[in-house]
Amino acid sequence: MIASPSDAVGADLRLLAPAAGCWAVTIAGAVGGVWAGGLATLLCAVVLTAALLALRHSVHARALRPAMLLIIATAGVSAGFGAAVTARVVDLQHHPMAAAGLLGHKTTAELIIGDDPRVLRGPGPPRIRVPVTAAVASRPSDRASASLTAPADGWSDLVPGQRVTAVVTVDRPYRADLTVASLRATGPPRAVSRPPGYQRWASAVRLRFAELSRRALPAAESGLLPGLVLGDVSGLGDDVVDDFRRCGLTHLTAVSGANFAIVCGAVLLVLQAAGVGRRTSAVLAAIVLACFVVLVRPSPSVVRAAVMGAVGLLALVAGRRSAAIPALCAAVIVALGVWPALAVDPGFALSVCATAALILLAPGLRDRLSAVGVPRGVADLLAIALAAQIVTAPLVAMIAGTVNPVGVVANIAVALAVAPITVLGTFAAAIAGPSPRMGELLIRFCEPELWWMVRTADVLAGVPGASMSVPDGLGGACWVALGLAAPAAGVWLWRRTGHGRTGPVGGVWHDGRRDRPTPPPARRRRVPGRARHLVDPRRGELRDRHRRADHPGPGR
Repeated sequence: MIASPSDAVGADLRLLAPAAGCWAVTIAGAVGGVWAGGLATLLCAVVLTAALLALRHSVHARALRPAMLLIIATAGVSAGFGAAVTARVVDLQHHPMAAAGLLGHKTTAELIIGDDPRVLRGPGPPRIRVPVTAAVASRPSDRASASLTAPADGWSDLVPGQRVTAVVTVDRPYRADLTVASLRATGPPRAVSRPPGYQRWASAVRLRFAELSRRALPAAESGLLPGLVLGDVSGLGDDVVDDFRRCGLTHLTAVSGANFAIVCGAVLLVLQAAGVGRRTSAVLAAIVLACFVVLVRPSPSVVRAAVMGAVGLLALVAGRRSAAIPALCAAVIVALGVWPALAVDPGFALSVCATAALILLAPGLRDRLSAVGVPRGVADLLAIALAAQIVTAPLVAMIAGTVNPVGVVANIAVALAVAPITVLGTFAAAIAGPSPRMGELLIRFCEPELWWMVRTADVLAGVPGASMSVPDGLGGACWVALGLAAPAAGVWLWRRTGHGRTGPVGGVWHDGRRDRPTPPPARRRRVPGRARHLVDPRRGELRDRHRRADHPGPGR
């Protein structure tokens, strides 16, 4: 359910400025290097010093105290983040793997796999790309984040947490994401160690769930279900991938905050139905959240999604939806403090912006749609899809150089199918080991919803203009933002000039009090035989005298 507009308006926004400041200085250090990070840190320190002096010596210190405290907190926290990211960049520049003598040459490296290998599409032999923690074999204690590209043979079956040794070619990072190098392997890994116990459990559950899906569902649906539930896209066909990309549904095949919110919401509904208290329910839901993180792989992107999903839990404990904004800002600060590379991660930006849109923008859209006669449930779905699409479309254009005009229609069409698939699929994956037949039965219950999603993506992907190319980078984002803002500005001007105040729609959108019909005065009901002057004649004569005194005739 979407929060009411009053909750959004009355939200505590004091953490918004510190979160934005931390994010900005971290981006400056990660993209601009040592000089940009140091300059941002110095600027924050100057602002902090000036604010402290102004607060101490100003004659209007009492009146300016709230604003000055906010500036001090923002500048202080941002300066700390700027110093941390600058020190991180300096450490990466002096890492042994970043030495000038290694660039373009081969070396033996010790690697720790950080996520499931992702198969790269393109001509030639299949290859994979996977994030790793790398170190030169001669100095195994100096580890840093890196990106590895390798042949699929021998590498695609590796599990996160495994330690391997391989001969790699060291190149510069292909993007500014706080990685030390981009590594390229041409042969299979050597000296492969066993993954940790929790990763072996997660791998067994994922393999068993994928096998049950292949046994119970058709080809397209069997590859889609593990992707929707666990983020396992290894069995997803190329045609389904292309259809989902063209109609703006690719985000469904990656574990996002919505997955965690749906799973936690289902758990909370069951616990509340059983009479469990609110705080106890939140603790149990957090335990389920942690188990789900392990099941879908605790990579930084998954943990980021879990943090976004945990915003709802914090709001639940606080007992009011207006706590979602400070919870979201605190989640951004904590996530950037633990994983600074998330500042330049497109998925992190999309997740934060979509969550903020659902909190701030969706309530107003929902109420506007309800005002023109849209049913409440349909208005909720439309508001969620519109808010997320409006806010994330410029970011998608900046990152990928594409825009999906049918994205809103596609997300609305499949919205009702996402929650049942997520809940039933997660439960099926959990019980597939103890009871394979029950797990297969739950998977079969997902078949109609999966068919609907595959069919919807297939139909909408064939619509002319379903996916349009736009300039990538900041220019494309500005063009898309202007394209989205133009209709809103036109409606605002239409209402402002008075043209939208006539007609059935204009009358609903205009809320001026002077155009509303004045209701007739309330009339007092008189019950026959109960009038006071009939019951007591003296009271009736007294009231008639007062009435004549207040309203004298024309002759007086």
